[in-house]
Amino acid sequence: MTWQTKADAPVPLAGGRRLPRLSGLPGWLRSTLFPPVSGRLSWRKVLAGLLFIVAGAAVSLARTTGPGALNSTWIEDAGIFLQAALHESVLPDLTSQVNGYFLVVPRAVTSVAVLFPIAWAPGIMSACAAAGYAMYGLIAYIASGPYLRSPWLRLLIAAPACVIPLGYTQANNDLATIQFTALYGLFWLLLWRPTTRPGQVCAPVIMLGATLSSILPVFLAPLVAARLIADRSKTAIAVAVCWAGGLATQWSLQLRGMSDRSNDLYTSPLWILSNYVTQTIPRAIFGERALGGPGTDYTGAPVPLSIPNMAVHAALVWGACAIVVAVIVIALGRLTAPHWPLAVTALGFSVLLFVGEIVDNYQIVQPRYVIAPALLLYTAIVAMLRPRNMAGDASRAGEPDEVPSGDAPATAAARGFLPAVAAWAPVAVFALLLAVVVGFNYRVVNTRSESPPWTAVVAAATNACKEPGVSDYEYSRLWWHVQIPCSRV
Repeated sequence: MTWQTKADAPVPLAGGRRLPRLSGLPGWLRSTLFPPVSGRLSWRKVLAGLLFIVAGAAVSLARTTGPGALNSTWIEDAGIFLQAALHESVLPDLTSQVNGYFLVVPRAVTSVAVLFPIAWAPGIMSACAAAGYAMYGLIAYIASGPYLRSPWLRLLIAAPACVIPLGYTQANNDLATIQFTALYGLFWLLLWRPTTRPGQVCAPVIMLGATLSSILPVFLAPLVAARLIADRSKTAIAVAVCWAGGLATQWSLQLRGMSDRSNDLYTSPLWILSNYVTQTIPRAIFGERALGGPGTDYTGAPVPLSIPNMAVHAALVWGACAIVVAVIVIALGRLTAPHWPLAVTALGFSVLLFVGEIVDNYQIVQPRYVIAPALLLYTAIVAMLRPRNMAGDASRAGEPDEVPSGDAPATAAARGFLPAVAAWAPVAVFALLLAVVVGFNYRVVNTRSESPPWTAVVAAATNACKEPGVSDYEYSRLWWHVQIPCSRV
């Protein structure tokens, strides 16, 4: 054996798996973290995808109480996007910044929405936001195929994008905060190696739209680099170029000294990590309502939690952490067939994104900052609880695309009902817990649900515009307002 051969030899790891040296790193990444999604695109799959988006959007829209998501508007959707679309031309609107970054896609959607009758505009905006949640959930479902195989497991990590049991006091079918769910979708988009032409075209387009609407995808840089190491295809390069191009556009504001964002904010990563343990994990596992509410008011300022019993609250916090520890122990004990590369990557980016969202911000955990970390935590848990292959050993961390995964229900059924139940029990318990938590936090109450119906606002504007000399009607609610031109009613 030559020295070069020795240098390239894989290094043994615990459990018999091997980690290759640098020359074998691309192949190892391709086989474990970036396997291709095989299969042809049929009309049946296209129809199923469209139905997923429609159903997911409908479920999300139904969460809003009061006048409903289709008959109300709030926060930046009202005070920034709708206000600007009604009074500015398209190009100045699209190139306007908010807090130091562009929001191109939300502004573009609003520009289209105002082409319709003014009474329809908020409904169109809300429907597009809800469809965006579902689209990112669909990306997670498609891209997770090589890792999870079972449609039920894939649905378990896709559906929460539409019914996340936290953050709804700041993110509720609005275009402004879809960027936080987008971080989860982009994580899966970077893992996704589509083999169909529509997938190869859509992936870069989605990436560009997301990076032109948020600066937070910069924290996905390690995953972009790993993808390029594993995959030098045209699709991978296009996705990386769109990621870099969108973020370069965002950073141009800082480089040109045009940003309106404060640059002197800093929060200690240690404080953030402690709050990941005491806030992100508990809220992801038990939901926001059980943990005492959002902890902030409509302006984002901190407010006391509603905690009737501190002992119960402490039990929920540390009980959630104990659940995550139990999942890790179950996976390490080989009671399941964990996909360790996926689990470790998802958990790592769950922490990284949470730190990145707050490190240059105020020392406050805004509810919206927990959305992407929670969704990635769900992915890590499901990856660790992947059922064992009932036909044999499925404890390998990663499997080639051609090898049936350990969670394939057909192989479990081949060994009988009881072994299948035992194999699926851990992930089924987690799914049941998540379903209960989602149900408990499904119908949401926030400043949107407490707003007047938009149809009533339009009616008031119509009456006001009948008065001589009135050119517009101003709708004000808390900190946002919209001036409705009389020519639009």
